[in-house]
Amino acid sequence: MAISSGRAAAENPFKAALRGSDPILGFWSSLANPVLAELVAEHSGFQWMLFDTEHAPNDVHTLLAQLQAIRFSGVSAVVRPARNHPVEIKRVMDIGFRNLLIPCVQSADEAREAVRASRYPPAGVRGVSGYHRNNGYGRIADYFEFIDDVIAIIAQIETREAMEQLEDIAAVEGVDALFVGPGDLAASLGHLGQIKAEPVQEAIRAIGQRARAQGCKIGIAAGTIEDVARYRDWGYSLFTVGSDVNLFRGAVEGLSDALRNYA
Repeated sequence: MAISSGRAAAENPFKAALRGSDPILGFWSSLANPVLAELVAEHSGFQWMLFDTEHAPNDVHTLLAQLQAIRFSGVSAVVRPARNHPVEIKRVMDIGFRNLLIPCVQSADEAREAVRASRYPPAGVRGVSGYHRNNGYGRIADYFEFIDDVIAIIAQIETREAMEQLEDIAAVEGVDALFVGPGDLAASLGHLGQIKAEPVQEAIRAIGQRARAQGCKIGIAAGTIEDVARYRDWGYSLFTVGSDVNLFRGAVEGLSDALRNYA
C-alpha cells in the first residue's frame, strides 16, 4: 500500500531530503559514545549523523544508546553496517535505523542484495519480528504497510570496479543515493593514504559528473568546508563534514602541545 508523501517524509525526513536539490550536511561518528552523539546533535549545522560499524567499535548495544541520545534532536541517523549482509542489516534496522550506508557495493547485483535485505517479503528477505524498536515494540499498527517505502539505501562506491559499474548500481530500484569512500577509492587506484592525489581527485570528479548526468544523488566524506565547496562543484550534495575522531584528536594534540610549551 502506497503512503502519502507527507507520511513518508514524517516517517523518514532524511529520505525525503535525498529527493531534493539542497546540500545535506552531516557528521561522521566513530567513537561509540552516546554523550558525544548527543552533544553533536545539539548543533543545528548537522542534518544527519553517520554511525559507523565497519571501522569503529560499535555494536547493536552502543548504536542503540546513541539512537536514544539523539532521538529528540531532529538530526537523522544513518548507519554503516560492517558488511552487506542480511543479518547485519536486519539487526541495525530492528533497533531503529531507517537509513543505511552499505559499504563496498561493487555491482548492481550487490546493490539489489542490500535492497532486498532491507525489505520484507515478497519484495525482500528481511526477517519478521512483531516487537522491536523500529516498530515501537509493536505499537505502530500499520508498520508493515509503510516501512519498505521509507527505508533509504545508500550504496558506497569505494573501488575501481564499483566505478566501472556506477550507472548500473545507481539504476537499481531501491538505491536512493551513492556515496564515495575516498580512502578506499584512493587505495583501489594505487594511491593508498593519498586522497588528495591528482588521479584520485580526478576520479572523484568523474564519479560526481557521471552521477549528476544520471540524475542520481551522490555524497562523499569531506574533511573540511573547502572540500565540500569543491565537491559541490563536481555534482555532490550529500556530505559528512569532519568526524569525532579527527576533531577530538586535534583538540587533544593542541592542548598537549600547549602544555609541553608551558612546561
